[in-house]
Amino acid sequence: SPTNMSVLINGACIPAFTVIFGWGVNKAASIANSYVHNQFVQHCIQNAANAVFNAVSDVNQTYVDSLKEADRFDEAAQKRAFADALATAKKSLTDETILFIKQTFGDVDAYLTPMIEAQVRSQKTYM
Repeated sequence: SPTNMSVLINGACIPAFTVIFGWGVNKAASIANSYVHNQFVQHCIQNAANAVFNAVSDVNQTYVDSLKEADRFDEAAQKRAFADALATAKKSLTDETILFIKQTFGDVDAYLTPMIEAQVRSQKTYM
């Protein structure tokens, strides 16, 4: 009878649709979370890169360039320039970026050091 068929269809289809719908919602949430996480990671990495670029540029303009012109940019001056760039970069990082670096890489200084060194080489070459 049509009523029995309707009960059978409703009894079989509704749970199946519920499972499919639940899976779809979970999959959509998973995709959204990975997108949000990726956006967050990209933001943190970009924040660190910008902080390093700006810090190295600033130290070059305010400290390094004048010492190089006076031929007084020795090893001690290089160490001070690096320390100044590291301190300046760290001041520019957002709290979220600092937390992300600590949780992901362990140490902020260790993460920024090779970035600063690479930026110094890059700015020497291209600027």
